[in-house]
Order: sequence, then structure tokens, then C-alpha cells
Amino acid sequence: MNLTKCTCLCLALILPRAGDAQTPLTLDSCLVLARRNSTGLRSAENAARSAELARSELGTTALPQIQAAIDAIYVPVPPKYGYDPAITDGGEVRGVIALRQSIYDSGMRSLKSDQFSVDIERAGSERQLASLDLTLAVKQAFFESLKARAEVTLQRESVDQLEGYLSLVRRLYNGGSASATDLLKSELQAGAARLALAKARETSFGALIALEELLGAPPDTSVVLAGSLEEPPQNPPDSAAAVPIDPASTLDMTVAGMLVRRSMLDEDIARHERLPEISLFADAGYLSSGDNLRLPSSERLNGLGYEVGVGIQLPILNWGATGLRTEQKEVATDDLRNRMELLRRSIASEAARLRLQSAGAWERLVVLRGTIAKANDTFILTKSKFAAGASLSLEVLAAQQALTDARLAEIQTLLDIRSLTAKIERLNARGELTR
Repeated sequence: MNLTKCTCLCLALILPRAGDAQTPLTLDSCLVLARRNSTGLRSAENAARSAELARSELGTTALPQIQAAIDAIYVPVPPKYGYDPAITDGGEVRGVIALRQSIYDSGMRSLKSDQFSVDIERAGSERQLASLDLTLAVKQAFFESLKARAEVTLQRESVDQLEGYLSLVRRLYNGGSASATDLLKSELQAGAARLALAKARETSFGALIALEELLGAPPDTSVVLAGSLEEPPQNPPDSAAAVPIDPASTLDMTVAGMLVRRSMLDEDIARHERLPEISLFADAGYLSSGDNLRLPSSERLNGLGYEVGVGIQLPILNWGATGLRTEQKEVATDDLRNRMELLRRSIASEAARLRLQSAGAWERLVVLRGTIAKANDTFILTKSKFAAGASLSLEVLAAQQALTDARLAEIQTLLDIRSLTAKIERLNARGELTR
């Protein structure tokens, strides 16, 4: 062994391989990464924060509003030009601090505050919905990756089976016990299996990249996933499909109910437009007329002072605009109620469909596992009979293909069970974040 080979061997023993150094990703770690890097969840959090700020802003309008006012107005004095001097006094100079305090706002502030409270609650529930939707998407992508990995393993085993059988056919062909047709067909099926393996690897890489996109991670096809489609073990009676779903209590229906409540508050706000608004106002500072400022300082009146008053605003006639706005809000509320009922029916139908599909998948899995056992026995027996000259090569190839197809169907069924379980958990969400 030369020096270069010795050096390479030492490095191979000392340095860990990339796959060994990488920590496998579990489903839980994928969910943590996805929630941490999700822009959708951050947007939902911003919506909740915005609603809280809007309610706080509304609360400040109940406090006294203080502002400064500085005016300087010039008005020409008659006779050539000018308004009535009894009214204008040759202009006006004013610098005051004004205060306005709402005493009665016809309940508008309270109703709007209730609306913002509903918005805050709804934003929190919508953030939970966004997290649940993200959880479902990550689970499905994770299960798809596990399925693709299992198919790669299966196709590799299929290639090994066919390569082993091809070696047997070649030995028999060289010994004159197998025909050229047998050899050719075996080579063709082995080649097709290698192509299927390459395709399975390509699909596995694509599934990993799709999962990493949800996690907010850069594409890396060397990522290793922990777990399998059969974990955790679960029997049909213990599955999520057996949990009853009450559409009225789901989180989706809760959010829809909040939209109806907010619309009903819109109706109340429109009705309260008919009520009066009462406010107290006061100001203090300097106010003087132009004529007063033109007088000698000894004759000039002192412009410092204050004033207080009460203002009442009462709508008398707006040509039915308030009534029309109220009717619009009532129609909008009725439309939301109709949508809520459609959502309830949709959830009920989806729950029934998912339960039926889940039960069917479990039954299909039981049948497939029995079929796989028989197909495996058939392949071994047929291959032995072919070696003894008691069966045809086509029978061996057909038995191997039947075994591969049954195992592929089993993998797909396991994926269906995990995916359907995740969908039922999402549909049955009541505010808690499921695993």
C-alpha cells in the first residue's frame, strides 16, 4: 500500500462522514423549525398586535383632548373696503390652549372597543389556525418524504432481487438450461427496476426540498429524516378517525362566529348614529381684536381670559342615510351567517369523508399485508421452480413485479393513513396546537 492510500485511509477513519455528522430531523424538530421561520405566523402576530394598538388608540379618545391654537387675522377697515367693523373689529389675534372632553358619545366608543376586542380575539384564533395549517402542511411534507425514502429502499431491494435472479438466469443460460429470451426479458426487467430506483431517488430529493421550503431552510438533499410511516404504532380504534367531530365547536367555526359578532356590532354602531353627542369645551389664553390693538396701550383692553361651554350635536335629517347604512350592515350580517352555515355543512361532510377514507385505508392495509406475504412466498417458490426447470421465467418476473407492486401499495396506504389522521386532527382543532 503506497503513502497516498495510507493517508486517505487514515483520514477516512478519523473524519466522520457527512451523513453521520448530521443530526436526523424528527417530526417535532421540523414543526419547531417551521413555526420559528414562518412568515405567515409572523403576519398573524402582526395582525393581533395591530388590533391591540387600535383598541389602545380608541381608549385615548375618552381622555381630555388638549391643543394649542394661534391665529392672526387681518380685516380691512371701511369705508373703502372691509366687512362690518362691529363684527370683524379690524381682525383678530388669538393664542389659546383649548380643551375638549367628551361627556356622552352615544355609546360609539364602547361599541368600537367591543369590536376591537373581537378583532383581537379573532386575530389570536386566526394565528392558531395559521399554525395548525402550517402543522398539517409540515406533517404531510414530512410523511411524503418518508414515503419517498421507503420507495427508494423498496426499489433498491427490487433491483437486488432482479440482479440476483439475472445472475441465476445467466448461469442457467450458459449451462443451456435457459433460453436467450429468458435472459433478455430478465435483463429488461432489471433495467426497468434500475430506472425506477433512479426515479424514486429523484422524487425523494424533491420531497426533501419541499419540506425544507416549509421549514425555511436552504435546499439540502443530504438531510436525514428520523422515523417511518409506521410510527407511532396506531390501531384503527385508537386513531383520530374514531374521535367524534362536532362542527359547531371547531376553531374554524369559532372564527366564523367572531366575524358574525363583529358585523352585529357594526349594526349597533349604525343605529347609534341617531343619538346625540355631548362634549365640554374650554380654552384659556389671549384674544384681542385688531381695533383694540390699534388703541394706545393705556386705553387697550386686556386680552387675557378664558371661556367654557357645553356642545351638543344632534342629527335631525340626513335623508335616511342612517337607516340605509343599518340595513346594509344587517344584510352583511345575514350573509356571514349563511357562510357560517355553509362552513358547518362543509366541515361535517369533510369529517364524514375523512372517516370513511381512514377506515378504508386500514382495511386496505390489512389486505395488502396478507397479499405481500403471499406474493413473497410465490416469488421464492417460483424462482426455485424455475431453477429446477419447472416454471417459466415470465412467471418469476411476474411474481417479482406483483411483490413490488403490493409493497408500493402498502407504502402508499401507510402514507394515506398518516395523512388522513393529520387532516382529521386539523379539522377537529378547538384552539389547542396538536402535535
